[in-house]
Amino acid sequence: MKKYILLAVLFTLFGLVACYDDDSSLATREIGDIAIDTLKDASIISYSGNKLEREPKIETKYSEEQLAYAWYIYKEDQQEGFRTNKIDSVKNLSYEINLAAGNYTVVFEVTAKENGYSVAEEMKLAVSTTFSQGFYILKETAEGNSELDVYTQDGLVPDLLTNSQGEPLIGAPRNLSVCFGQAFIDTEENVMATGNTVCVTTEQNKFACFRTVDMLKVFDNSNLLFEEMEADESPYCMVRSLSRIFYFSSKGIRSASTDENSGKMGFPLDSESSKHVQIVNGGFGGHVYWNNSKHRVMTVDYNCSGVSEVEFNTEVNQDNLECLSSGLNYVGGSEMIYFLCQDKTSGVRYLYLLSGGNIVEIRPLKSNLHLAQGDIIAGNGLTGTLIYCVHDNKLYGYNFDAESEMEIPITGIPEGATISYFSNQYWNMGLFGDTSLNFDNIVVGTQEGDNYTVYLYNIRGGQPYGEPITVFSGEGKLRSVRYVCQAAVNMTAMLGPMYGFGPCFPY
Repeated sequence: MKKYILLAVLFTLFGLVACYDDDSSLATREIGDIAIDTLKDASIISYSGNKLEREPKIETKYSEEQLAYAWYIYKEDQQEGFRTNKIDSVKNLSYEINLAAGNYTVVFEVTAKENGYSVAEEMKLAVSTTFSQGFYILKETAEGNSELDVYTQDGLVPDLLTNSQGEPLIGAPRNLSVCFGQAFIDTEENVMATGNTVCVTTEQNKFACFRTVDMLKVFDNSNLLFEEMEADESPYCMVRSLSRIFYFSSKGIRSASTDENSGKMGFPLDSESSKHVQIVNGGFGGHVYWNNSKHRVMTVDYNCSGVSEVEFNTEVNQDNLECLSSGLNYVGGSEMIYFLCQDKTSGVRYLYLLSGGNIVEIRPLKSNLHLAQGDIIAGNGLTGTLIYCVHDNKLYGYNFDAESEMEIPITGIPEGATISYFSNQYWNMGLFGDTSLNFDNIVVGTQEGDNYTVYLYNIRGGQPYGEPITVFSGEGKLRSVRYVCQAAVNMTAMLGPMYGFGPCFPY
């Protein structure tokens, strides 16, 4: 009896194995027979009739009738699975983009109907609004007031303040700042919010901050502080630190957290400041800035809890100095900040060089250097130890390491055009962001009467390389160009220099 029972069990097991093998073979015989070619990433402006169109190439042994298709989209911060938001069930996609600005992932999925086997391919989609990403231009109007244009992938959009606020900001342009992740009260929704902003200050002490998604004015002289700004306060600039937004003015330095709150600024530190501000170690070391009344380089910590003079043993009489320019250089993993100052009586210029927030040298510049005479000064960020200057309508580069100077040729600008602006604009998120957004450009502006032209160049060895990659023109006197990216900037991104890549953006 035991023998028969054992044989029955064995036959049963053999039968189960045979059934398993047959089922497995049936279910998996087509696995691997679907392949989707890479989908190209895209950048699209929303709410302007633009469509995301893709005709994917598929290699398969299945017939068209045996396949099912699906397209999905999800935002970068979405926690649910990618199948949460299905946008179509066709092979070739034509999807009109009516989405909030941000970074998205689009997924294309192909499924074999008979066995449920599926293959998916994804692509990145950067969605912007008309104002959320591009080069902002601060310009002076014919009446002497401050106005903004923005250049995006769809071209130039002029006179943003007139079109959104009804008029330009009163007074000639003083400064244009970009604040990533600024907190404010959304007056349209009546909620606390955060967003990227551009901030304009004028020589008549007017101040205004605008959300870059839609140009909603979130702050001005009446509501930035807990009570209306005093008439004699001169607003200079706003900058991002690790987790705070700093406001620099003639009354000192205030700050507010980037967490969702009112964004209003509290009591000030110090009794003066200026628009010449640079971040130290990605914000971990706070900021260094020029104090207009003390004629000194000062430092404020990243919490805005204390300020102090950056001391240095020098025989230079600093009490008569004014700051002309400042910048941050990050080449070869070494941070170097400069302040270029000039004696208001003698005209002698001095180059302050700082590392880690400490002054390492105050260098008198020889009078025959173009840097000692030029009136347009800008720093290189990531590709060369250079400080640029425009002198007699020619571009020069001063190598602060080698203490040497050279003329830098610029191609593609009409002969006789007057250079009125120069900067090195870049975006570098390193390992902690969407590196597809990274760029590094030389920006040259020229002026002819009441019309400006901007030329963007690729950069090589710290110099503009080849012909301009982009040229655009507008009406008004060009005063500043600042790049705004719609990407979120968090504390990790701000700490970029500590991880071996450049700052996210130059001040």
